[in-house]
Amino acid sequence: MKKISLLFPFVLSVLFSYAQTETFDITMYKAPKGWKKEKSESAIQFSKEEAAKGTYCMISLLKSVPGTTNSKENFEAAWETVVKGMVNVTTEPEMQTPNSENGWEAQSGYGSFEMEGNKGIVLLVTSTGFEKMVNIIILTNSDVYEKR
Repeated sequence: MKKISLLFPFVLSVLFSYAQTETFDITMYKAPKGWKKEKSESAIQFSKEEAAKGTYCMISLLKSVPGTTNSKENFEAAWETVVKGMVNVTTEPEMQTPNSENGWEAQSGYGSFEMEGNKGIVLLVTSTGFEKMVNIIILTNSDVYEKR
C-alpha cells in the first residue's frame, strides 16, 4: 500500500514548513515549526496559542482506520462520529472540491463549532484509499495560522 502524503491546501499549509518529513502510521507529514506536538498511539496533535490575542489552532492527525471505497461516505461517517464527538457543531459542513493523488481521494469540509464557551471553525479532511481512511481535524478561532 502506498503511504499518503498530505498535500492539501489550507490544511496542510501550516504543516508544510522547512521541517523534515516524518511518518505517523501510514501518513507522511512535515511538522509545523514552533508548534507544540503531542503524540499518542491513535493521533498526533499540533497546537499553537497566542493567549494575549486569544487565538489558537489545533491540528490532529488521526491514525488510519478501515474505510469504504467511497470517500464521501467516509467523510460523512468521520464528521458524524469524530467531529461531532469532539465539538458541538453548529452548522453542516461546507464541502470543498475533492482532490485525488496516488490512489487517495481527499474530501474536506468545514463548519462552525462551540466548545466550552469557545467558538471557531472545525475543518475535517478525510483521505480515502486502499480501503482505509485518514482523518485530519483542525480547530481554530482565527485565520492567522493559515499561510497566505
